[in-house]
Amino acid sequence: MKYLKIVLGKGPGGLGYPMNYQSEIGDFAIDHLYYNENDEPRLLLVIPDRSYNVDMIRTSVTELTETEARALGDLHDPNIEKITNEAVVKRIEIKSNLGRTLTPDEEKALDQNDPALGFGWKKGLSDRITEEIQIEISHL
Repeated sequence: MKYLKIVLGKGPGGLGYPMNYQSEIGDFAIDHLYYNENDEPRLLLVIPDRSYNVDMIRTSVTELTETEARALGDLHDPNIEKITNEAVVKRIEIKSNLGRTLTPDEEKALDQNDPALGFGWKKGLSDRITEEIQIEISHL
């Protein structure tokens, strides 16, 4: 995997991308992260090795290491707990407030790492990078 950090300009029409950004860089990205650095907009792209071209590097585009990309992901796009089924969560809340015992399925729903609907995780960039690397390795 290659990780490209792009400095985006600000203008009256919104963000300013490098010339020919979409066709020469953006179309090859399999993941991305917008973030601010010193009040300036940045874009981090994840590009598979097979799609990378050295011509993607330009004045406003630099290559980062995997460690640097993961650090940016951890800072700006961490894993976040999310509700995966609001009805289940409400039922658990009501039963808990009433002092009723939860069923085994309801207890499983409280575990963010269990696939049972209730609570789960929104994967952050670092975890998505790990998944993409595993996919790329499986295609070798």
